[in-house]
Amino acid sequence: MDGTDKRVKLAVPVAGWATQGQYALVEACVDADTELPAHVAQREDVVLYVLDGELEGTVDRTPHRARTGEALVLDRGLPRRLRATAPTRVLVLIAPAGLEELLPLAADPAVDPDDRAALLAVGGVHRLPDA
Repeated sequence: MDGTDKRVKLAVPVAGWATQGQYALVEACVDADTELPAHVAQREDVVLYVLDGELEGTVDRTPHRARTGEALVLDRGLPRRLRATAPTRVLVLIAPAGLEELLPLAADPAVDPDDRAALLAVGGVHRLPDA
């Protein structure tokens, strides 16, 4: 979702409206070397469960790796960065729900990067400067 030609396909098997806004589940299929740049989410906690593939991430300056069958927890308010090191399929738990409504637009490579940043900022997700 950094504007490169990498692909992210999303499906929302459980939307927030079905859980009274408590949580949502999103399935993401991500090309290898797709990066989610450094950002902070202010409103939701996220758990990434790797169904197949591998993610590398940095959460609050601590490196993490999650392979098939492993999870990575992204607490709200902490800076994070993610990269798929292989083609990866991930189940994403978002609590509380809401962000799942913005993700399809944010993942669309046709969306202008400035528009993407503004859209995500409305959802409480703010990109951090590159270090």
